[in-house]
Amino acid sequence: MGILDSLFGKSDSDLSAPKGSPFAVSTSFRPMRLMGRSQSSVELLLALQNVSEKPQICSVVIELPKSLGFDGVGLHKTKELRLGALDAKVRKDMAVSIHGSSMTQPGLYRLKLTVYSHYRDYTHVLNSVSKTLELRVV
Repeated sequence: MGILDSLFGKSDSDLSAPKGSPFAVSTSFRPMRLMGRSQSSVELLLALQNVSEKPQICSVVIELPKSLGFDGVGLHKTKELRLGALDAKVRKDMAVSIHGSSMTQPGLYRLKLTVYSHYRDYTHVLNSVSKTLELRVV
């Protein structure tokens, strides 16, 4: 993360794993907040690290509230990112765009982020980590 990201980006937390979890998750928004009542967007910056000693097949599911969307129209409220096998101690960075619309009112919106560890394929879940994020709309 650069100097401007640390000054102007909202960093949710450092990379740390909950007890018994195979993943450490860090999130931030760029820019820090979304403009309400306009066609604006922010990027959710997500850093995922496999802190276990063996490779993990992982996926990330992001759920948005009613007034936000993953597209400009606001139709898509859930997004699944299938990351494949993540080797031990490897970190993966990704960015997801979140859009508001003219109907998005100012306030605090809660997003749900869930990281799944799979075995065999994506239908078999071994472990999961959930995190609630707050996005401020002004």
